[in-house]
Amino acid sequence: MQTGVLFRFSKPYAGDYVIGRLDKPKIRLSQAVAASSAFPPVLSPMELRLPEGSFTDWPTRSGIQSMSQGELAALRKRIVLTDGGVYDNHGLEPVVKRYMTALVSDGGAPFGRGAEIGFDWVRQLRRILDVTDNQVRALRRRNLIDRLSAGKAAFDKGTLSANETRAHERLGAYWGIDTDAAKFTLLDALPCDGPLTDRLARTSTRLADLGETVSKQLINWGYAICDRSVRTHYRGADPLAEIRPAWPYSEAAL
Repeated sequence: MQTGVLFRFSKPYAGDYVIGRLDKPKIRLSQAVAASSAFPPVLSPMELRLPEGSFTDWPTRSGIQSMSQGELAALRKRIVLTDGGVYDNHGLEPVVKRYMTALVSDGGAPFGRGAEIGFDWVRQLRRILDVTDNQVRALRRRNLIDRLSAGKAAFDKGTLSANETRAHERLGAYWGIDTDAAKFTLLDALPCDGPLTDRLARTSTRLADLGETVSKQLINWGYAICDRSVRTHYRGADPLAEIRPAWPYSEAAL
């Protein structure tokens, strides 16, 4: 929250390019999970306090050129973290930069549209934040799909191999909870009822039991749309297994 950039946790290192790099961190897994779960404003922020000298400068030093040593030391002493979804709710940036293959499953709630909205301060502010967040997500999705389309085209032309590394092109597929199953033309795809899958996509996100039927239908829906998207768009070194798809829960078919 202090630097406005992505703070990463991993076994080799933790940190960001402004605060610096903490090599082989001794941070507990529970602390990393707590930071990732610090949903604002109720569960956020989560604070990390580390001994002086724990961080070294980021290799590129790009984030500290205009910062005094005193300011940097204050940042490193008390690190204030919130849910990473505030910065990148898809979690795509580190993956897209590093790997050639990206299989992206987006379970985020679809953006709601309607004539009736609230005009009081609280509901208006929430709506504005939702609009801003939706635009950020849309830009990241657009960038990803552009990369996947370019990678698929290059692979089909024979100018890109699965083991090759490119700066822009990527191989893989994207699907969302509200992706339209009807736009895929696979003959052996699992049948999906459009109105039902639309209702499933709009199931509210909450820390409560959804019930056995809805839970199984959501799993089936995720499986079905993943199957359609991967088999339509993914290109790779190994051919996909020629196995007819089947519902994870046959009693909750769509």
